[in-house]
Order: sequence, then structure tokens, then C-alpha cells
Amino acid sequence: MAMCRRAGIKLAMITGDHPGTARAVAVEVGLLGPDALVLTGARLPPGDEELGELLDRDGVVVARVTPEDKPRIARAMRGRGHVVAMTGDGVNDGPALREADIGIAMGASGTDVAREAADLVLLDDHFATIVTAIELGRATYANIRRFLTYHLTDSVAELTPFAVWALSGGTIPLALSVLQVLALDIGTDLLPALALGAEPANPRTMDGPARTGNLVDRRLLRRVFGVLGPAQALAEMAAFTGVLLLGGWTLGAGPGPALLATASGTAFAAVVLGQFANAFACRSESRWIGRLKWRSNPLLLWAIAFEIVVLLAFLGLPALADLLGGSFPDAAGWPLAALAIPAVLLADAAYKAWRARHRVSARTG
Repeated sequence: MAMCRRAGIKLAMITGDHPGTARAVAVEVGLLGPDALVLTGARLPPGDEELGELLDRDGVVVARVTPEDKPRIARAMRGRGHVVAMTGDGVNDGPALREADIGIAMGASGTDVAREAADLVLLDDHFATIVTAIELGRATYANIRRFLTYHLTDSVAELTPFAVWALSGGTIPLALSVLQVLALDIGTDLLPALALGAEPANPRTMDGPARTGNLVDRRLLRRVFGVLGPAQALAEMAAFTGVLLLGGWTLGAGPGPALLATASGTAFAAVVLGQFANAFACRSESRWIGRLKWRSNPLLLWAIAFEIVVLLAFLGLPALADLLGGSFPDAAGWPLAALAIPAVLLADAAYKAWRARHRVSARTG
């Protein structure tokens, strides 16, 4: 119950028992709120609006309720914009379980009618299991956002060479081929993205109310298209043009096939290395990677290791390199490609620091 209250979840006991019994149990387990509001079903207001206003607080106890009272209470709280989860085990609880946003039936001691009417069946009849499920749901929501941020950032880096080539009228050669883009999506990005989907719950997952709304919102898009994506794309194009210029290329001239393949391989490596940093940056929307526990998600470490092997295979094996259109970077190409890592991490750290200052200013203002 303490974790629920930390998470902004209001608790209420609705029972058919005597008010004295209900109060004693609520006091013993710490449920009774600061108002110590204990009502009986007979004293509930007849209107749903008045009922919702009366019960919209934490730690309410409603005793001696009738089977008709529980659906009314659920409907009244939903009318005030709350997401209502209601538990039940008896035959008379069926209508209330259907009326609630999430009906939770007791699986061990509940009736078949309650289990059929519920959205979820609690196999162990333990309230802590509900809290664990809420925490898991919040963590899943956050992991989907991590997954989307990672993939959308990669899309910016993949599309940038085509945009630069088109806008320059072909003056700047195409840094990546279509097959290289497919190799990035399927060969190097898939496992880290899946590993981000298995990120353990943040210790602050249950701090404050749950985040609601669209998975892809303005904050996610601002981070992708305003911070991580541009940083990775800039590092990619800088590595590509750097290798071309060091090889004697001039703007508007056509580079030789060998030089273009080396530069393209360098751009490919820059995107992959940038995605290394992006994967760790996406583990949190507010904390920079120095504050994260590196071993808390071993799947991500294994995915990064596999990604390194795939990168070396795509660039180092002649058959794959010729198919994709990029060759192994030269001595200058690898350092230029590796700059994508600090570029992404510095951009991410600066953005998170700016957001932290913005939140502090908003609270103090």
C-alpha cells in the first residue's frame, strides 16, 4: 500500500462487512486515510457526481454495501477521470468487475462468475501481486519508448545520406547504399532494440502517477529529431566526407570506386558505432549513462558484442563488402567513425542536463 501511494494510486475498501470490522482491518493494515472516512452503503449519495466527489480521496472505507453499490462507485470514479481497478471474488461482484476499467478476480478463492467477468484473474489472491503487475506495466511502457527512440534515431542517420545527396543534386556522393540500410536495420540494430525492450524496471518507476498518453509524443520526437538523430547523422556525414577529402576528393568531382567504397564503409561504421552509444543513451530519458548500472541489462551487452562481430563481417568479408557496397575503413576512417560515439553521448548528456535545469526552474518558478 505504501508503494501504491508513492505511485499516486488511491486505495479504497468496499465491503459488505460491519463498519466496525472494516475500520479495524483498515487501521491494522494501514489503509485508512488521514480523513478516517468510514461510510455505509446506506449513507452514499444518490447521484454519481456527488458520490464521486465524496469518495475521491485516499483510504476510504465503505461498509455494508449492496451488490448495486460497487458498480455505482466504479462508475462514479470513472466519471471523474480515474482509471479504476476493482477486485472481487463473489457472484455479486460480477457487475462491478465489468464496470471497472480493470476487473480483478480472485483466482484461488473466487467464484467462476467473478473469474468470467474479470479482465484479470489473480492466481495467488495477493494484493502485492497487483502492485507488481502495475510496476511491470509501467516498465513495459517505458521500454517501448526506449525501443522507439532507438529505432527512430537510426532512421534519421539512414535517411540523411539520401537527403544530402538529393539536395546537393548529386554533388555530394551517396554515403550509404540501400543494401547497407537494410543491413543496418536487420543485421546490426535488431538485437540491441530487443534488449532495450527487456530493460529492468527503473527504481523510480513507481514514483508519482503513471505516464499516460501517446507512446510517441513531442518529448520523444524532440529527443529523436532534435538531439540524437542529428548528432548521429552529423557524425556519419563528417566521417564520410572526411575520408573523401583525405583521399583527394573535391566538391563536385566524382570519387574513384575504391575511395567511395572506403568512405561508404566508414559512414556505415559510424552509424553502427553511433548506435552503440544510442543504445546506452536510450536506457534512460533523464539520467546520463554514467549513472546507470552497466550490468543491469546483460542482454544489451551481449547484443552490442554481437553487433561488433556483424559490423566487422559486413566490412571485412570481401563477398559481403562487395554486395553491400562498402569496404573496410582505412587508418583515418576508423577514428573518424568512432567520433560518432562521443558525439551521441555528449548530445544526449547536454539534452538531459538542459531538461533537468528546465524542471528545476519550473518547480521554483
